[in-house]
Amino acid sequence: MTNQVIDEEAAVASRRNFLKMGGLAAAGTTLVAGAGAGFVLGRDPDANVGWGRTEAGADQFFNRKPFEVDKAPTLIEVAPIERPEWSDFLFNRLPVLSNAIAGGWNPESGWEAIEDDRVRDYYSRYPERWPEMAQAFREMDTRREHREKYRDRFALAWAHGNAWETGRTLSNFPPNPKEGPEVDDFKFIKVAPTKFKSAAHASKLVKKMAYTFGASIVGITKLDHSFVFKNMMRKEGGNRDWGEEVPKHWKNIIVFGVPMNWDPMYAAAGYSTSYDGYFRCKNISGLLSVWLGELGYAARPQWPGGDYEVILPPIAVQAGMGESSRNGCLVTPEVGLNIRLAAVITDLDLEADKPINTHVREFCNECKICADTCPSGSISKSDEPDAVVRGWSVFDFNQDSCFRFWSTVPTDNGKGCRICVAVCPYTRKNNWIHTVVKELDPRDPTGITRKTLLAMQHNFFYYPDAEAFHPEWTGGNFAGYHEPPEWLRTENYLDVEKTWEYDGNWEGF
Repeated sequence: MTNQVIDEEAAVASRRNFLKMGGLAAAGTTLVAGAGAGFVLGRDPDANVGWGRTEAGADQFFNRKPFEVDKAPTLIEVAPIERPEWSDFLFNRLPVLSNAIAGGWNPESGWEAIEDDRVRDYYSRYPERWPEMAQAFREMDTRREHREKYRDRFALAWAHGNAWETGRTLSNFPPNPKEGPEVDDFKFIKVAPTKFKSAAHASKLVKKMAYTFGASIVGITKLDHSFVFKNMMRKEGGNRDWGEEVPKHWKNIIVFGVPMNWDPMYAAAGYSTSYDGYFRCKNISGLLSVWLGELGYAARPQWPGGDYEVILPPIAVQAGMGESSRNGCLVTPEVGLNIRLAAVITDLDLEADKPINTHVREFCNECKICADTCPSGSISKSDEPDAVVRGWSVFDFNQDSCFRFWSTVPTDNGKGCRICVAVCPYTRKNNWIHTVVKELDPRDPTGITRKTLLAMQHNFFYYPDAEAFHPEWTGGNFAGYHEPPEWLRTENYLDVEKTWEYDGNWEGF
């Protein structure tokens, strides 16, 4: 090969590398240039994600101010106003009539024979309505006679409706297990197992239902016994006598999550709560369990804060929802660490999702923002995972020192911190710059996107000193990553004297 050819090939390679690096540099420049616009967009409530179209719902509301009047035009008084009677409400009369029928009374004998004088009074005022009510009870009997004939057509609609009805009527929902899993997990079953076309069809429908019931992210995986607690099974009378057996019908697990309310979460620690996410997750786990039971399958709901037999974050990693972060929490591409998890264990055959690799580990190795900001120093600052827990390589994390800071947080129940969740660069609202980074970083083998993002985080954002997050009585000033939203500022709504200043980002720089 001549020197001229070698020189030409070297020049081509040099230009190629230059163009490649130039493209990456341009992408990095675009990220930096768009940062300011991204911060502004991040303040828009429409960027909140997780339930409904928007959390704040600005897109759903009509501006009523221009149309306000002193008197409602459709509430027209034409006679002396009277308060309603108890019997004017259909669903007060209905249980009385139903109980009377169960006790042997025949509607064909007429309303005059009803023992309850309030119901008699109603139909004495509206005797022309009684034939309709009597016919309604006949229709109920006919419907019951034909019900099974139409099960194939309406099975999914019945399961959906009964899930909501059960959740609405039970005072403790989902109900805490009263018996062992071999009995309790089957309590919602009313029919033989419904046959799905395939495990893939079952998984697709299960995910649709989890979303319908309110989940933001859903994954499915085979239940790994490595993450099932030993000597722990919820049932009446305690769970210490269970042993190490894993119930044979525990085949698969459906994992799902929702974010906590965004703005209070950013204002951690004193202004945020995990319970909003816990509440929604708990309800979803119950609704999905009833739905599975209505189709003939066992279900064991797992919900926060402590109603578990399994450890959910690593299971969610196996189910492809995200990856494990430096602080041991699940980090998702969509909402970062701002996700609260629940699950349902079932014997339904399902098609499992696969884990994902978006190079979170490389990001966490370099980032360390959560460790630097942690007010209790509970998160390792090592460059690589530096601990082994039950055989798994992880970053060291001190649960007890974490809880020690929890116990100082100035909330009414003194539980929770969420600072590491708030400061994580992955925990961002759904604006365009978050989308660009989310899509670009996993595809960038050079690490330039990651380094650019981290440079932005460290230089454009204000992080209070770790000590500042502590309460005043231990030397801090109740700092937050962001200042609290206006609806959590007592001076905006309550008759109080403001004697404090806020320490944290003003939702931006």
